[in-house]
Amino acid sequence: MEKCLNQDIQQLKKLEGHTIQVDNALNNLNFIRQSKQLAEKHEWLYHCTTDVALISILKNKELWLSNLKLVNDEEEAKRVDVPEYERTYYICCFTYNPEIPEEHWKEYGNMENGVLIGIKPDWVKRAATFMCGDKNQKCKSKFEIIFNTKRNALEYIIEQQQKGYIVNPFYINAFNFYQVIYDDKLKKNIQGNASMVIDNEKFYGRSLTPEVAGIIKSTKGNSKRFGEVPHEKDWTTEKEVRLKVGIQQYGIFKNGYEIHDNMIMPDVFFPKIAVPFNENAFKTIKIRFSPNFHDKEKFIENITSLLPGNKIDIF
Repeated sequence: MEKCLNQDIQQLKKLEGHTIQVDNALNNLNFIRQSKQLAEKHEWLYHCTTDVALISILKNKELWLSNLKLVNDEEEAKRVDVPEYERTYYICCFTYNPEIPEEHWKEYGNMENGVLIGIKPDWVKRAATFMCGDKNQKCKSKFEIIFNTKRNALEYIIEQQQKGYIVNPFYINAFNFYQVIYDDKLKKNIQGNASMVIDNEKFYGRSLTPEVAGIIKSTKGNSKRFGEVPHEKDWTTEKEVRLKVGIQQYGIFKNGYEIHDNMIMPDVFFPKIAVPFNENAFKTIKIRFSPNFHDKEKFIENITSLLPGNKIDIF
């Protein structure tokens, strides 16, 4: 492994002083910046779910995020086609407009027991835990720990090495709110082209802008949720903002695959992660009920019992 690293370092030194041309790099960065700035304008975001799921959110003070490959927009899921990042991103979806249409209730909540819960972005902590198994239990193995920075992951590796253990922990490499941009012409992918001129000879390579994943959607497309009949949908009605969390495993990539000790790592996939709220969350609980909600008074009693003293705002 050390020999391979030294060879890579020598190759990199040969590139010193040369300019790498990356196609559309500036446009991609501006696109990402625009999405973040739009999301920052909203003091409150609204998450549509069921009454049972909301009780779980309030009780555990956490959100569950699904892997981007599992979204109900098939076209969007297929756009993340780079091995290094194919299963990296997890999202939780919100709307910035609480006046949601009936279709939104049916798809993400329920007409009889759906709720819209208000959430402030600054309530969310930069932390995450993998969910394991069919019952979505939190993973507790030291091999599945997610650190909040790459530096903390490296410190853990060194600590474990001193004890005689070899670990390759995960860490958060992206954590932001993004407003989804709807455009049929902007087909931005993670992968792009790069080039460099050395001694009058042009060399071509691959460039990656992973942060564009999960920001753009077509105006219309096929919605396919698990257990439901696919249907054509106007995505723009969702007025969507996403919390997007990137989880990367500490390691070395070659040809799109993660390598440790000259061995290709197994293809590990965690469908969900849990992201916690901080202590300031839900001091005010903003709730909107679905049109045919079955028992509002009883549900409010349950919340009051769970979080006594917190203000409940029915809007």
